[in-house]
Amino acid sequence: MKNFTKILCVVLALVMALSVASCSLSKQYAYQKDGVELPIGVYVYYMYSAYNEAQTLAQKSDLYDAATGKYDGKKSFLKIEITDEDGNTAVAEDWITDKTKEKLQNAVAIETKFNELGCTVDQAELDQAKTYIQQAYWDQSLKAVLEPCGVSFDSFFMAEYTINIAEKNAAFEAEYSEGGPSAVSTPDLTDYFTKNYTSYKYFSANLYTSADNEQTDAMTSTASASSTPLSEEEIAKYTSSFEGYASDVSNGTSYDDVVKKYMEDYKVTEDPTTANVEVIDENTTDELLKTIKDMKDGQAMTVQIGEDENTKQIYMIYREPIEKQTDAYINDSENSKKVLQSMKGEDFDALLKKLAEDLNVQPSSACNSYKPSMFETKIKTNNKRS
Repeated sequence: MKNFTKILCVVLALVMALSVASCSLSKQYAYQKDGVELPIGVYVYYMYSAYNEAQTLAQKSDLYDAATGKYDGKKSFLKIEITDEDGNTAVAEDWITDKTKEKLQNAVAIETKFNELGCTVDQAELDQAKTYIQQAYWDQSLKAVLEPCGVSFDSFFMAEYTINIAEKNAAFEAEYSEGGPSAVSTPDLTDYFTKNYTSYKYFSANLYTSADNEQTDAMTSTASASSTPLSEEEIAKYTSSFEGYASDVSNGTSYDDVVKKYMEDYKVTEDPTTANVEVIDENTTDELLKTIKDMKDGQAMTVQIGEDENTKQIYMIYREPIEKQTDAYINDSENSKKVLQSMKGEDFDALLKKLAEDLNVQPSSACNSYKPSMFETKIKTNNKRS
């Protein structure tokens, strides 16, 4: 009887041990509720992404010494204060933790909205994207860093592509397309397009000549380019010609005819036109775009742009009436999606943020085991191996 009791105790102990092992090896979730299941690897990847963002911000800080790679005399940036693009200042490791939670909340909101609207994604497209991303990104560099931290390729792909691209795009289109809860009508989309988009064309010429100079000695071989401004007479000729082209377009000559004349005048063999239709932001720092933004539809003009006389170019710009592009954008499915994204992208992000707040999304307790500092060790170890 005593032997039976001992055997029973051993069996029970083994059962308990196997039970504990089974629990420890079971799949952990960063969030699991109402049909939304995000593996812990998704959370860890978001932390890795936030870690890289914080490091970039830290390297812009006055505390960063590029020569030594140290931050205020320390190797780690995690304890220094950083300021993000929104003006928020926080200790880096705290900023990373908050940013990771924000990314997780956004992912939950996307999946919730995706499910709520009954969306689907094309499995063939997902499989194609998975193959490409694994070969181009995961196998090349990310695997060595992320796998030791507990991120599988499936979790990485889910976080980076399935949720943030495929499902978000599907949910966005379902929300604002015809029949959706916040459907945008064709007249409203057209009105937004004509009020916010700019269509322009231009061609340009260098007001300088350049030549490659090669200097060679016994130890090194270097090549450099030098440029020389054109003569005053040559610049005057270009200026007169381009102003004439602009005057012709403004007075009714077609842009295409003016381009042909320029090509004949200057023996240009291929159409030099650059054309685009886009929203030009108020905060653009590009000199050419700033000029175009201040022009009126139907206007043509010339402008010279360059840091100095050795880099100056002359442009003949035509700001085409946006109505000429309306059919090509509103009646084309792919272009209309881009316009809709421009019109409602920020609104959708705000909708997702509000949804996450209403859901009161909180990371699971399993997330507490992961800290930003773990990436320093893994990245350094990986660099040594490589």
